[in-house]
Amino acid sequence: MYQDYDYNNYSYLSPEERAAAKRNYFSRTYQTMAFGLLITFATALVTAMYFPWLAYNYMVVLLLCVAQIGLVVALNRAIATAGYGQVIAMFAGYACLTGVTFGSLFLLFDVTTIFQCFLATAAAFGGMAIFGAVTKRDLSPWISSLMGTLIGVLVLAVVNIFLQSPMLDSLICAVGVVLFMGMAAYDSQKLGQMFDQTGGGELAERYSVYAALQLYLDFINIFLYLLRLVSRSRRN
Repeated sequence: MYQDYDYNNYSYLSPEERAAAKRNYFSRTYQTMAFGLLITFATALVTAMYFPWLAYNYMVVLLLCVAQIGLVVALNRAIATAGYGQVIAMFAGYACLTGVTFGSLFLLFDVTTIFQCFLATAAAFGGMAIFGAVTKRDLSPWISSLMGTLIGVLVLAVVNIFLQSPMLDSLICAVGVVLFMGMAAYDSQKLGQMFDQTGGGELAERYSVYAALQLYLDFINIFLYLLRLVSRSRRN
């Protein structure tokens, strides 16, 4: 599937070979992300069909969320020391746990709506990821605005737990979609910078899994906010 490049001798490659190696690296990262999405949605469907009680058991969902946080922390720490296979296994485990918590989506929304939102998310995410990968503009100044917006969205979400305002919820969802589209562009550009900084070596291979996780989370958040936005507009 992948052309065999000697990443450890990246500095000795010709410009054409370096560009090809970088494209190969991007391809591997995005395929890892897609692998995680496949696991998540397959697990969610199986959970909804055969174990629907898991999606409505608050204690189980809470434990799964804690386990997800623990896996992300463990994955972050394992990047520098663990093998590539171990890091991939941890990423797959995270995607599987997310899928169990997503089982409720197939119980709350019809499959057509979920599929349409997934396609729309793929188009939006893909466009911003390509923009981040090819633009010559440095997107690092975006991160302060993106993080500030993220904090604002979280604060408004907490406030709306008490207000229960449909208009505010729609605003939160719309801002959330735009926010994580921006994160997708930023994380895509950061992926290329990371490859250059590490010289494309073995460490970069492990970091690509963590980058795939970040891109995976960008995709998931766009999808969730868009699904909420579409479902609310249809109810209205």
